[in-house]
Amino acid sequence: MDRNVLIETLQNEGNLKHSFSAEDIELIAQHMSIETFDKDSILMHKGEPADCMAFLVNGRVQILEDERQIALLTTGDFLGESLFSDEATRVADVQAMEQTTVGLFTIHNFQNFLKTNQRLALQFRELFKAVERARAQQNAAETYINKRKYLALIAHNNMKESLMEFCSIHTEKLDKFSLIATGTTGSMLYKKTGMCLSRKVASGPLGGDQAVGTLISTQNISGVIFFRDPLSSHPHHADIEALGRLCDVYQIPFATNPQSGEAILDYLLSAKENRELLPNRILEAYLKGQKKVIDAG
Repeated sequence: MDRNVLIETLQNEGNLKHSFSAEDIELIAQHMSIETFDKDSILMHKGEPADCMAFLVNGRVQILEDERQIALLTTGDFLGESLFSDEATRVADVQAMEQTTVGLFTIHNFQNFLKTNQRLALQFRELFKAVERARAQQNAAETYINKRKYLALIAHNNMKESLMEFCSIHTEKLDKFSLIATGTTGSMLYKKTGMCLSRKVASGPLGGDQAVGTLISTQNISGVIFFRDPLSSHPHHADIEALGRLCDVYQIPFATNPQSGEAILDYLLSAKENRELLPNRILEAYLKGQKKVIDAG
């Protein structure tokens, strides 16, 4: 490939154009080598030294971590900014999804760059050190595991007053929990009892039930108190049914009226939830079946 194509790509695509002039980018490109990789080739291997960066001139690559695609990059994108970090080895594989051409910038290129234009070389390094820090913070946020447990308070519109009465009676017990509910329920709860939510979700028909269901699947729900209106039809009945099903799957206490709600509070406060649960044979069988599907694939 003609080096002019590399220079034009760096000048017109990606982020370099936001930090360097066209003239500076041309100088930077002079310190890169050009390489082409066939489809399915591995550009960078997990565990190898983090000693180079790559700027995509054409084609597409995917970044793989334990067979999971964590990023998809195309023309103008770059990878390998850990060249300028304290990270000694690569933490993921980079695979070409089609024939791909890149501009490679190695640690040796950087050392030569320092000799010829120290100002520009240091500016280049500082940019990608900042990028690496930002991506590390983003990855930390994405992989953060919230271990907090919430007690979900949900009620159909015709049952919200009943829920408020229930909460007023059991304020002392509820104060011991991190509570999650819709914003509307949270506002009513504060006005009636002075209690505040630890987390809020959307209204049930707008996805709130599904949001609580997600937290059940990530083991962030200790119990669900859902005062359901048994005498009215509901447009999001499927969501309500799915929420109850997930409680069954993960063995989460699920109350649908004041009496069962009180029983759940007493159960959770007795610390019995921490005892060893009866084995969930159906879930175990399902997970084994999924593993067989993956292994067969």
